[in-house]
Amino acid sequence: MAPTPPEGTSARGRHRASGRRSGRVGLLALLTTALAGGGLIAAAFVVAPAGPPQPAVENSARYQLTDMDRRPDARGVRPLDRSAPVRVKIPAIKLDAVVVTVGTNPDGSLQVPELRHSQLTGWYRYGPSPGERGNAVIVGHVDTRSSGPAVFFELGALKPGTKIEVSRLDGSVAVFSVDVVKSFPKDEFPATRVYGSSDDMGLRLVTCGPPYDKTDHNYLNNVVVFATLTKTRPNP
Repeated sequence: MAPTPPEGTSARGRHRASGRRSGRVGLLALLTTALAGGGLIAAAFVVAPAGPPQPAVENSARYQLTDMDRRPDARGVRPLDRSAPVRVKIPAIKLDAVVVTVGTNPDGSLQVPELRHSQLTGWYRYGPSPGERGNAVIVGHVDTRSSGPAVFFELGALKPGTKIEVSRLDGSVAVFSVDVVKSFPKDEFPATRVYGSSDDMGLRLVTCGPPYDKTDHNYLNNVVVFATLTKTRPNP
């Protein structure tokens, strides 16, 4: 469902995740190797009948955000101190989900929420928290065999400017605006743009996406939402 953080990337470069995936974790497990163009493996056991929304496909792992992609309303917003996220809301797609903390498995692959809890999202705790300087990463399942659409099923339908609200443990709410939504082939996942360091206060939402290989029961792409902090406020 979400790619493994490349080796040596974290909030402050302290955490190192390495090794190749030896099995499938959860519904939609992916693996990346090093920052310099590692492979990506996706596994899925089911796709909902209508299929999740499909954003524009970016065919290059070298995808970079440009100045035109960044939200103009992000200027002048100050970074927040570190605090774990507890809830993510996207009113435009009626998403309101609990955020749990995830890390890495012994083989270096990214942990994901258990399949039986497909409506939960997972924050990669070794990276920045939402609102800190850098790129915070939250992952989620796209669908399941038993329940159909999962928490991030509609992620590909988001448009630039869509608001994402992340409630944090310290009582603050970090409000992000979507910069761009892209779909990447599994072997061209833009690890540096998702997990890499940044001077912006970024948020990355990640799940699997079409096309779906019915023979191998795999999604072939990853959907990534790139967003930037545009506002902070107290949690009412």
